[in-house]
Amino acid sequence: MGKYGIPITLDTERHMIFNLNVLEACIEKYQNMDDILNAFCNIKAAKEIGLLMINEATEMWNEDHPDAKKPLLKDEKHLGRLLAGMAKINEFMEKVRQAMLEGLPQEAVQEVEEIEKNLMAAAQKKTTGPKNQGQK
Repeated sequence: MGKYGIPITLDTERHMIFNLNVLEACIEKYQNMDDILNAFCNIKAAKEIGLLMINEATEMWNEDHPDAKKPLLKDEKHLGRLLAGMAKINEFMEKVRQAMLEGLPQEAVQEVEEIEKNLMAAAQKKTTGPKNQGQK
């Protein structure tokens, strides 16, 4: 991870950083650290937090490069328009995850990964459900 976080190419080369400013905004919005850490399992939350991370990194870039400023992303809808196709959406979700987990101690990363695995298993079980339910 560089000074500006995890790189991602959207409308231009951008970065995503999960720093104290982003964490503060996330806590204000979600109030629960578990919800923040599980954001990469929820597309809406990932878009919200991803936008915060991208715009924070962009502001940092702009402060360091006043003659080569990049525009901030306007809102989640603007971000969503830059994420066309499943490959790009999956890449974005993985970058959100990487940026959030960057710098965490390895045991914390393992704990988050275990929670993620359990959530995915529960979601899979919920969507598949018992076969032939309600059929005679």
